[in-house]
Amino acid sequence: MLRHRRPRGRLLPLAVAVILAAPLATAGSLSAFVDDEDGGELDPAKRHLRAPHDVSFEITDDDRLLAAGEDWAEVLFPRLDAEFPGRFSFDDDAEVWSDNRGEYVWDDDEEVYWQNVSAETLTRGRQDYVQFCASCHGLDGDGYGRSAQALRPPPRDFSQGLFKFTKVSPDYLPSDDALVHLIQEGLDGTPMFPWDVAEPRLRDVVQYIKSMSPEDEGWRDSTNDFGDPIDVGEDPWVGDIPAAVAEGERLYHANGCYNCHPGYLGAVAINAIQDKPADTAFRENITIPKRVEDSSYEVLGESVDIMVPDFTWHTMRRGRTPQDVARTIKAGIQGAGMPTWETFPDKTIWAIAHYVRHLTDEYHGQPAKRAAFMADVRAGH
Repeated sequence: MLRHRRPRGRLLPLAVAVILAAPLATAGSLSAFVDDEDGGELDPAKRHLRAPHDVSFEITDDDRLLAAGEDWAEVLFPRLDAEFPGRFSFDDDAEVWSDNRGEYVWDDDEEVYWQNVSAETLTRGRQDYVQFCASCHGLDGDGYGRSAQALRPPPRDFSQGLFKFTKVSPDYLPSDDALVHLIQEGLDGTPMFPWDVAEPRLRDVVQYIKSMSPEDEGWRDSTNDFGDPIDVGEDPWVGDIPAAVAEGERLYHANGCYNCHPGYLGAVAINAIQDKPADTAFRENITIPKRVEDSSYEVLGESVDIMVPDFTWHTMRRGRTPQDVARTIKAGIQGAGMPTWETFPDKTIWAIAHYVRHLTDEYHGQPAKRAAFMADVRAGH
């Protein structure tokens, strides 16, 4: 009986092929998402050539999304008033802002401002979202697009209204500016690349993403308010970075960062820092990062495990500079088990930021050097 012979040579397993194909497809989308060479926008018809043919691009109804509570209004409306002179006015008696275009409206009952987002804005956002975001995040924003099965970490489910790396206090939703900056910068070590896109188009996409919030959640919950990326002040260690790294090493281990992240000192040294008996035991495999099994992030209703980063091995998602790291430490990472450290003095946060950034700069991508360093740590040196 004749049999079909498999061609000689090495065939990639399907899963690996998908993993390799996904970034290439994303890279193709990335180039298409940039404005044309003459500075104008791409032809809308050309933008959507690769989209599924049975998907609707048009949003027919306006939507109402939360714009600001009383606290965020004090930040938002002075910004809008400066950007659009003559459009906004403040009523001193009622102590509320008015928008002569009717886009932003004060709600006396809920005591919040709502934003009336036009169907035209949502349609523009929907079109660009489907073309450039849906392959990973899903056509309906559920985090389960065609490429999602092969991606780790999985793409964000926008219906949850949770965002890990906006650097905003966990008490608040991220502002539009915070979401735009996140898209522009991307997340290192993931297929979420930086997107070099005209900002007005990005803001339309952000409005559409916000509209995915379920009823009474996210941007439809009047009890929420907003925040900008958290402030960490000026770097107090400028001119003395070695001292910052040394102090950061002490503070990192004094405050138990190794309970989730790896420890980078031997047990004897950690106990000395904490003034504990030398034989005090720590968690098993202290030099290996802990897996967070009870994160708040889901895909198709299933909880997503999160691997806490090892700073000598992993790429920090939004930690290219000590300031980026300091903001993440202070704000925490909502839903991922990383609490906010807002009660820490900024000088302490900056020192730890310099230390973990030093670990990444020194050992990431240097396997032999890292192996020798971690061997010394495990030997207790």
